[in-house]
Amino acid sequence: MNLRKPKPLIIASLLFVTCLFIFKSQNSKYDFEKKMHLENLSKSPFTKTKKLSKQERKKLELPPNAYNDELWELTMDPVLGRPRTENLFKVQEEQELLRSIRKEGVPGESPEMAWVQKGPNNISGRTKGVLWDPNDNLNQRVFAGGVSGGLFVNDEIGNPSSSWRMISGIPKNLPVSSITYDPNNKQVFYAGTGESYTGGDAIGNGLWRSIDGGSTWENIFGGRSDSEEIFIGSYNTIEISTPENQDPILFRQSTFGPNLPETPLPRLSADIVLANPLDACSTLSNSAEVKDKIVLVQDGSLNNSNCEYLTKVLEGQNAGAKAVIVYNKDNGQTNWTDDLIAMSAPGSNVSQINIPSIFIRKVDGENLKTLIESGKTSAELARRSTLQDVGQKFVPGMFFINDVIVRDVGDNSEIYVAAGAARWYRIRGTRQDDQETVLGTGSTDGIYKSSDGTTWTKVDLFHPIDDINKLHNQTVVPMDLEIDADNRVWASSTFTADAFEGGNVKAFGGGKIYRLSEDGESSTLIYEIDTNFNNQLYPARRTEIEFTADNKLLILTRQLTRNGNNGYWWPRMYKGSIQDFISDINVTELTLPNDGDDDINRFDYTRGQGYYNLYIEADPSNPNVVYTGGINAFKSTTGGQDSSGNPWSQISHTGGEFGSYAHADQHAALINENDPNKIIFSNDGGTFYSPNKGGSIEARILNYHTTQYYTVAVAPTQMFNNHTIDVYGYVDGVSNVNDQFITFSNATDVYGGGMQDNGTSIQFNDTDSPSEAIDISSGDGAITFFSQDPNKKYMIVSTQSNGRLWAVDFNDNNGRTRTRSLCGNDCSYGYFINRGALDSNNGILFSTYDENTLIAYYGWDDFSNTGNNQTENYQISGFGGGITTLTVSPHTTNSTTLLVGTKTGQLTRVENANNPQTQTKIDIGSNDFLGSISDIEFGKDENHIFVTFYNYGVESIYYTNDGGQTWSSKEGDFPDIPIYSIIQSPLNEDEVIIGTELGVWYTKDFSSLNPNWRQSNAGMRDVRVTDMDLRTGDNAVFIGTYGLGIYKGVFQNNDPYVALESPEKNIQIQAGTSGSFDINYKVYSGFNDEVEFSIEGLPDNTNVNYNPDNKFTISQDGTLSIELSIDESTNPDTYPIVVKASYGNDFRQTSLNIIVFSDDNDGDGIKNSDDNCPDTANPDQSDLDDDGIGDVCDPNPIPQNTFTLQSKDETCRNSDDGEISLSIETSTLPEDVKFTISIENGPSGFTFPPENVVSNPWVKSNLQSGNYTVCLTMDLISGFKQCFNVVISEPVDITVLSSLINNSQDLNLDLNGSMNYNIIHNNKYYTTSDSEFTLTLDKGLNFIKVVGDRECQGVYEETIFNSEDIILSPNPAVNSSNLWIGGNDKDVTISMFDSAGRLLWAKNNDMNSSRNIGIQVSNLKQGLYYIKVDSETVKKTAKLIKK
Repeated sequence: MNLRKPKPLIIASLLFVTCLFIFKSQNSKYDFEKKMHLENLSKSPFTKTKKLSKQERKKLELPPNAYNDELWELTMDPVLGRPRTENLFKVQEEQELLRSIRKEGVPGESPEMAWVQKGPNNISGRTKGVLWDPNDNLNQRVFAGGVSGGLFVNDEIGNPSSSWRMISGIPKNLPVSSITYDPNNKQVFYAGTGESYTGGDAIGNGLWRSIDGGSTWENIFGGRSDSEEIFIGSYNTIEISTPENQDPILFRQSTFGPNLPETPLPRLSADIVLANPLDACSTLSNSAEVKDKIVLVQDGSLNNSNCEYLTKVLEGQNAGAKAVIVYNKDNGQTNWTDDLIAMSAPGSNVSQINIPSIFIRKVDGENLKTLIESGKTSAELARRSTLQDVGQKFVPGMFFINDVIVRDVGDNSEIYVAAGAARWYRIRGTRQDDQETVLGTGSTDGIYKSSDGTTWTKVDLFHPIDDINKLHNQTVVPMDLEIDADNRVWASSTFTADAFEGGNVKAFGGGKIYRLSEDGESSTLIYEIDTNFNNQLYPARRTEIEFTADNKLLILTRQLTRNGNNGYWWPRMYKGSIQDFISDINVTELTLPNDGDDDINRFDYTRGQGYYNLYIEADPSNPNVVYTGGINAFKSTTGGQDSSGNPWSQISHTGGEFGSYAHADQHAALINENDPNKIIFSNDGGTFYSPNKGGSIEARILNYHTTQYYTVAVAPTQMFNNHTIDVYGYVDGVSNVNDQFITFSNATDVYGGGMQDNGTSIQFNDTDSPSEAIDISSGDGAITFFSQDPNKKYMIVSTQSNGRLWAVDFNDNNGRTRTRSLCGNDCSYGYFINRGALDSNNGILFSTYDENTLIAYYGWDDFSNTGNNQTENYQISGFGGGITTLTVSPHTTNSTTLLVGTKTGQLTRVENANNPQTQTKIDIGSNDFLGSISDIEFGKDENHIFVTFYNYGVESIYYTNDGGQTWSSKEGDFPDIPIYSIIQSPLNEDEVIIGTELGVWYTKDFSSLNPNWRQSNAGMRDVRVTDMDLRTGDNAVFIGTYGLGIYKGVFQNNDPYVALESPEKNIQIQAGTSGSFDINYKVYSGFNDEVEFSIEGLPDNTNVNYNPDNKFTISQDGTLSIELSIDESTNPDTYPIVVKASYGNDFRQTSLNIIVFSDDNDGDGIKNSDDNCPDTANPDQSDLDDDGIGDVCDPNPIPQNTFTLQSKDETCRNSDDGEISLSIETSTLPEDVKFTISIENGPSGFTFPPENVVSNPWVKSNLQSGNYTVCLTMDLISGFKQCFNVVISEPVDITVLSSLINNSQDLNLDLNGSMNYNIIHNNKYYTTSDSEFTLTLDKGLNFIKVVGDRECQGVYEETIFNSEDIILSPNPAVNSSNLWIGGNDKDVTISMFDSAGRLLWAKNNDMNSSRNIGIQVSNLKQGLYYIKVDSETVKKTAKLIKK
């Protein structure tokens, strides 16, 4: 259909406002998905939390930084409303099957071109899981795992120069949270991954096992399920096995008694029999039949005995039943419904119930009863979700292992896993209703036990029944597992995932201590920790446990603590014997450590982060030695008890002032079992070692490259040639940026980036090995750029929210670095990790100021000025949707061309961005962009642009070669995972690499319609690549990873090749004719070979002519012309074709579209040139308005001046006599044209069914005031609809404002509400249509009356006294009299005296414009009184007689 500009419609109307036309606009194929994306972003659970400071986040028990909050939004599937993180494990498994080695030119594609780890070797990231190798008799070998991925081993931990190496036999992105070994086979290790208690930030993949001492690993439990489908938690089912072919029956489990086994554990299977009596309100008479069966019971009672559910289940249990099924019964009440309910027994002793019971609907129960009465009936009861899971979304698999231990039971071992699900906050999903997303099945929470690593049984940790908070049959999340001296397994809990909503203080499930049975098959609640605060019971939260060498139990928990009138979640520590805790007698609360740091509350050594950094560890040989950690580490040599003072000494401090230096945020301490002097401490800075029980602590992080990078940057190759500089920063806990430095001298590889919790690194290192870095910003490093001008040597660094935004000056040869702030002492704006782009040609840094605004800093790059020259800035606003990335064109140097991408997929080009007066913004994105843009990069010129997207569930790679006029998806076979960055090889335009959630991927056929993508996995893979930077000159690529530091690779070109490009992507050719296009070819690396061209995808019977030929020798750049002759029978369509150039055993290709169109597009037998509607069939060529556009495609097919629409207003308010009339000029229309009129809108309660227009004019009377939409349709033209907005008004009440004109006898009237006004003044009459009118007042009283056109508009009346005298009227008076006071004085004093001259009262008055005041006399005796008036100009007395 051709869209043409509509003709104007002329309407004659008394009160017509607008004419509404409805057009079908050009829509994206992703309109629905875009709508859902906007809706899901608006409902993000992190809308507020991502903007909070670290201190504010701590109060809400959120991880300290907001990076993962922002990333959650950016990577969400637009429709699903959350990230599909489970996809990562599926893709990893698939890629393991596709590993192959190819010798080519992309970094990381082959061992010869492997990614090289570049460090930093002295800055590490968050670590929790550590293990002393039990096979090392020297007690020197240690394994450690990064929480962001990577498992490492150090063979000589006691050596300060010892280095870590990464284990290659395990995926690099697995967050290792715990590691242990099998005491019966010390070559067998187990590693738990993920942490449920941090809200899903560290998503693992179940339990992994090594059988060769840690070299290679395999997943043996949990993790990604075979089913990748997200499912909605449903009710559980009864599966009828006998008789066959029966539908499953939904049930809901009771809130008391044991749970049914859950899938995949064996189901409860048995025959079903009927209870006798059926209501089971008394002893069952058929107990012999019921024994070992499932018994069916009816709800209610047979004799109105009000039998409770507990009684029914107890009678079934007493009769020997394995389970009880209760089915609903109609109670006869009008509001009864056949619903599934959760049977409960409030106030009863439910501990006596030891069989499960379930509830089913009446209709299902009666059907089941009929089956039983007809013969043998057998069933299986399967529990697929807990009571709280119904309606939630579940991602199959087990992603969070909080702890793992192995118990020695003689010659065998038992593995125990503490597993938990993590719920992501409520957010709108694909079903458009509020649901929670649960990573793991609905009933994942619990302990899993296995003797062989293959067969697992589950041990539930049940929450005590809590009727107040409706907690029944609910399990808790196990946190810490320990084994006591009697070889019994113990477990502590953290708050339940489904109870945690943004730090809500009513979260439940934490603070519980359980002991497993001797066989490890069941659990018993031993101890609970809670606080009664303002008559509300608050359970503790994350809880850690430990046994001392003398088998005393230590508990460290996060508990609500009263301080004055407020409550704080502070750590609390308890100690006692096992019997002390069982009997709840003699449990001792221990004194907590007091951190020497003044910034840390003496009551809270975790500084509000007890949910995050909390551990307790006891010396296995000395019961008095205990270690604990929060922000820093502490040690007690008195078992945590000391009546004379604080029993704890501080052994570490992040600044090195109150103990040995160690990074902040302690996560674990592991004591060597064979030599308790040796301890490994793990924290947010990696691993630290003590050889003497904490007496001294030293960093052991050499090549433990677990650093988490947000950004990466590399300096030009020539910047530091023949240049030496001392780079100052923060090293080894030194708190002043001027205290330590590293000397850079004559280096090529100078690089760095922004790191989580570790500031901004900078390194110089020309070797293919890691090197030392120095932190030059502290905090969370963010924006990082190097100047691309070797003559201006500087680096841009920033911290979270641009708290620090510095230019670091490297220009002082043989000198030192200086820092220059671009925005003062503390900017603190924008995102947690701001986006930025540097134009080093013009000396401008662009940074996000808020979600939709950029700030540009300039005037700072003249480093020859030794003073801190003033930095200026301006803002660029109007980027709707939230800025996610920006880049500056390297091709324009005299001005700045800036590209900006947003969270909602907008792409904007800002031309002259360096000049706020002349800059322009142009939308160059595609309608088909869906999701949040992650990266934008220019190709060989400003027309060639690459765009990638963060999101799951979208096409994530796009490319344009015409500056954004047309875009091509380059998704190809790339899997559904997030992309963070993209780079095109400068040597081969067909080679492109992308940084993803699973390492770097590459393609060698980017120009094809569907590029093939493969992992560039040599040397590095399976880790999030957050940023990449290409160094021009030597084609080196530096990549920043989130968890494994920085890597380097180089684009190389080993073999000569030829590249193809089609300047035009869409070639239009009419069927039966010919058309031509060009293919440009470019040679690389001395290519000189015979090339044969071919085309795939052409329409049948197409003739091809190549010029110069389809086969010839190419040795230099050139152009091939191709002419296509399209057969006249070819169907009009778009034909994607591939032009391929083959040579030797290789080929290159490019793609374009051949658009074949017909001379009769719509097939109605009329040529396009003659057809008045060429794209819509209309053989009659009907054209009512004779404008050359056929009626079927004319947006306004009716001739102009056809309709005249008039309206009349109501005569009075609520008179309901408005009117709409329509006249139709029929002389220009065919006789058979009939119109139908409808009024689609109107005042409340108005309805008007459509009717045929049979009179001319057509009139609709008796209408209320309001807005009406009058629409006309006609049968002659299908789809025609023309609508008009009509407004019927009602008269308003007149309003009159009067005011005396100063120093005159004139009164001004301001008139509103009517066309004309009738004015009466002391029997004089005036008429005016003006909005103002002036009256000259008479002396004395002036009676004024104003009336509008209609009396229903109201009457205005006013009396004004104009005199220098005073008058009382009426006089004599009975109840009151009006006192009229002449003059113009505002302040007047009025007094009343009796006839004897006694003052009765006196009042000060502010006079109104009418100059009258009411005098009340109703309470006076009859007689004579005097009224005295005193003002500036009026001093009068008058007599008043009271009758």
